[in-house]
Amino acid sequence: MRSLRDSERRSAREGRAQASAPMGGAAVPYRGQRGVSYLETVLVLALAGVVLGLSLPSYRNYQSNQRALAVARTLASDLRVAQQEALTRRADVDVTFAASDPACVDRPSYTIAQAAAVIKRYCFPADVEWSSLPAALAWDPTGIPQAGGTLRVRSSLTGKAYHICVAAQTGAITDDTRRPSDCG
Repeated sequence: MRSLRDSERRSAREGRAQASAPMGGAAVPYRGQRGVSYLETVLVLALAGVVLGLSLPSYRNYQSNQRALAVARTLASDLRVAQQEALTRRADVDVTFAASDPACVDRPSYTIAQAAAVIKRYCFPADVEWSSLPAALAWDPTGIPQAGGTLRVRSSLTGKAYHICVAAQTGAITDDTRRPSDCG
């Protein structure tokens, strides 16, 4: 019974092959369209190029805003480190800000130092700058800043700014990186 079914299948296949064969010739494999034409490929690549060209400026702005956000968050974290270092070392710790630092290839930066010893220097990415150059901050050995202030960094491409606030009486450091507006 099994061999009967196999022979039926074989004869059905042969019949299909003979049906696709030209008159009196052997079976020719099906020559349907396989793949895409050159014109279709060129059109798809051109369309992809246009879409990429339109989205690239938006992506650059997004990247610049994200770099400014990363600088603001790093600055807030490093100010907390400076405050903790003042407590740990039981000494004054200063944070100085530069609009153009030769050690950072003339880019903006800030430096955390205790006396003449540099604890950390942070150089900004090329498209991030100070919105307004802040005055230096200093923490006394109790972790209280000698003066408070607001630090502002911004993307030089888009102008989007982020603020970090240091409270003068308590030394509390807050940032508005989730919602860019003035601290207060």
